[in-house]
Amino acid sequence: SMHLPACTAMRKDLQKILVDSLPSSCIKLGHKLVEITEGTDEVTLEFENGERATAHLLVASDGIHSFARQKIFGGDQPEFTGFRVLYSLSSKHFRADPTVAHVHWKEVDGAGYGLLDLTAGKGENRHDVMIIIMRSEEQVTDRWDSTLVKERLEEFAAHVAPDHPVLGKAVECSEVCFDWGIYKQPTRDSWISPKGRVVLLGDAAHATAPFMGQGANMAMHDAFCLGEILMNEKIAMQDGLKLYETSRKAYCEAVVSKSSMVGGLHTASGFKATLRNNFLCWMMLRTMRKVVATDPTARKPWEEKSPRRFSRFFQQLGKKIQGICSPASAKV
Repeated sequence: SMHLPACTAMRKDLQKILVDSLPSSCIKLGHKLVEITEGTDEVTLEFENGERATAHLLVASDGIHSFARQKIFGGDQPEFTGFRVLYSLSSKHFRADPTVAHVHWKEVDGAGYGLLDLTAGKGENRHDVMIIIMRSEEQVTDRWDSTLVKERLEEFAAHVAPDHPVLGKAVECSEVCFDWGIYKQPTRDSWISPKGRVVLLGDAAHATAPFMGQGANMAMHDAFCLGEILMNEKIAMQDGLKLYETSRKAYCEAVVSKSSMVGGLHTASGFKATLRNNFLCWMMLRTMRKVVATDPTARKPWEEKSPRRFSRFFQQLGKKIQGICSPASAKV
């Protein structure tokens, strides 16, 4: 086992904190973006409801299926990683120790499976989670509403790991079960559009497999970095976008690569599984610990001239997020 200095929260609870931290006027619902026109001095947005807006900069943080990325940067599509995840969620507490995440590896009929049970959130926001990681030749959808009937998960669990200490309880207590294909974004030479009026952020720039738990983290790190730069009136916008890209791109792409590697270790079989069990598992945990423990925003090349107002906002936000998180250590 190895302690990872991490905490986990439910996505809906994190979203609520983020929404509550912003003025209501910042969020516009019912605005589906249907057209982007980029000029040399501004970018124009057109929405399905007929409204239009102009801005000096469009920050495209619209996810792995980003409309802005497709429209401005070209028609590349998310790439299927070859992994599939079954995910059960329960507000009933079937795990004895919410502070420890357990990883088990199984091999059945020549196929490798990773089984992870963990707790997200705490108190009334606590949910216990069971995740089964496998390889798949079928390109399963990544839609958030792609659910699996409970009976199918029960059959699968009985076939793969009938002796697992909590899998049976997880299936019995599950309130919703998901079946997701895992995709990532192909890397791009730049996150900045040719005219410099659109920039990518979060999954629109670097969607990753979830096996290191860094997707939402990287998006918030992106936002912190870009926000600090744009708030600095002494940095020209185009210079700031390049500074943002230099500060974030290589790091994020490295995490994407490592996450796929961890997925491969979870689903190894045969000789590769033996190698993992005897030699590579500690290397995997050390890699995850290093990523989780590293603050990629610690190096702030813009800090000398920064007004620091945005930093205080993120510090306050971080304290709120800690309040709903469950601490975690990993045991394999």
